Amino acid sequence: MNFDLQTIWIAGGILLIIGEMMTAGFFLLFIALGCFAAALSASLNSSYFTQGLICSIVSVLGVVLLRKPIQKRLLKGISISADIGKEILVDHPMPPHKQSRISYQGTTWFATNLDSEDIKKGDRVIIVGIDGNILLIRKLI
Repeated sequence: MNFDLQTIWIAGGILLIIGEMMTAGFFLLFIALGCFAAALSASLNSSYFTQGLICSIVSVLGVVLLRKPIQKRLLKGISISADIGKEILVDHPMPPHKQSRISYQGTTWFATNLDSEDIKKGDRVIIVGIDGNILLIRKLI
């Protein structure tokens, strides 16, 4: 089976969008946009180097210029401050002051362990704050 480069760029962009839906970090979205821009470039018969350069430029500019404003606008409409004070059962260990993924409300979230000791699998934690789309948690005593 022989695919042209335009199809490969589009398929890569679609896979990155699917990955973005699972992470919600707004990084993969901009790389996907870079892939779509490279696909457009490929349809104009540009060189491989030009396609890669366009993908890189669009991706980096998107992350640098648009990521924070989009996050703020989207997260403003989501009221997650009501989640402060909720308890969660941790499904894998978290080192102190490190960020990790946790399961919460049927999806995965990034969370930061604010304690100075490890959180072990099965420990109960409480959400004490939210930083963007990252839950700030502490172990319940």
